Amino acid sequence: MAVQTIDTTQRRLKILTADDIDALYGRPTFTPDERMAYFTLSQPEQEALQAFRAVKAQVSFILQLGYFKAKHVFVPCDLTETHEDLTYILASYFPTTPLEDRRPLNKRTRLKQHHLILALCNYRSCDAPARQQLAAKARHAATVSAKPVYIFRELLHYLDEQRIVAPGYSFLQELVSTALTEEQHRVTTMVRRALTVADTAALEHLLEERAGLYALTQLKREPKDFSAGAMKHERQRGEPLRGLYRLAQQVLPQLDMSADSIQYYASLVMYYSVYRLKRLDVWLRSLYLLCFVSHRYQRFHDHVLDSLIHHVRQYMDAAQDAAKDRVYTARMEGNEHLAKAGHVLKLFTDERIAPQTPFQDVQATAFGILERQKLERIADHITTHGYVDETAFQWEHIDGLALQFKRHLRPVLLAVDFAAAASHDPLLEAI
Repeated sequence: MAVQTIDTTQRRLKILTADDIDALYGRPTFTPDERMAYFTLSQPEQEALQAFRAVKAQVSFILQLGYFKAKHVFVPCDLTETHEDLTYILASYFPTTPLEDRRPLNKRTRLKQHHLILALCNYRSCDAPARQQLAAKARHAATVSAKPVYIFRELLHYLDEQRIVAPGYSFLQELVSTALTEEQHRVTTMVRRALTVADTAALEHLLEERAGLYALTQLKREPKDFSAGAMKHERQRGEPLRGLYRLAQQVLPQLDMSADSIQYYASLVMYYSVYRLKRLDVWLRSLYLLCFVSHRYQRFHDHVLDSLIHHVRQYMDAAQDAAKDRVYTARMEGNEHLAKAGHVLKLFTDERIAPQTPFQDVQATAFGILERQKLERIADHITTHGYVDETAFQWEHIDGLALQFKRHLRPVLLAVDFAAAASHDPLLEAI
């Protein structure tokens, strides 16, 4: 995961990649249709073009106008570089006039073009009052999310809504960095007031080395599967987090932070090494660790509950499969022994058996045709119209899984902090 790190010791906060910056401020790449659309001049635009006499100034104006309509920023135009846009403009507007002077425009002419383009596109420059509003917007966005790229995008969205030309990337970098620094100062001040010496020591305990491995490094690990061994290790990781999670639940709501900011600060703990964390201010580090504990303990619950659902589903599927097999076997046996049961019934109409024959002898003959137990089953099969209780077979199978329940399910139930409404009290009591 790409993480934009917050480090106030750095000169500039890295927010965008070089490609992202070029996509915002660099020269656009047009298709032939787009090139025609952006460089076709309306009547007011043609009239504005006449304010410049030199071919170089007119070519530059058309280029700047087309690029501004596409990006809403002023893109530097180098007339010494031959490219498709310049070739198109020369062919469309100056087919017989060569562009001999390709030196950069003077500052006065360039600013005049900018003012005309802003007026034509109904935009305004980012002046001092607009920059103050932008700073306020950055501060507000920082309270919603601590992700630098989120704040940056909010600023761009605001500029687009207000039809203000975006200032340079470095200015926006500084704006985002300042807003994040102020937000960090706000929350770390509250963390310092909320934590006791014992609370801070408990958090710092995560950065201690145990058996050649930092406690925090162990907590960063997550189970690879739902096997008994993997989930046992996960429960061992979750146990020391329980008390710290209660602390986080007491402190974090006081900070008035969004869930997105909490998750982002937690991701920084995953991203930073313990060495890097130890170099941070103690209260900033405590903030990061509180967010990490909150996020990791919730992840722990997700893992154990997913494990519970996984194993229960496995057991239920196995029970259903076993029951279906039992039903199939029962029906096959019923069909197999049905013919023999018919011979047993014929004993009651067999004229060769004397009326005075003892019933025990008749029984013995019957059981010789079909064993007593099988005869009872086929009789039950006939009297119940062939019904076989599949659910009973399922529960018989589940009863045989008691040892697996103890191994997989009971430890999970003991590790989870269950809560429910009063109407579900019996369920909690059963758990």
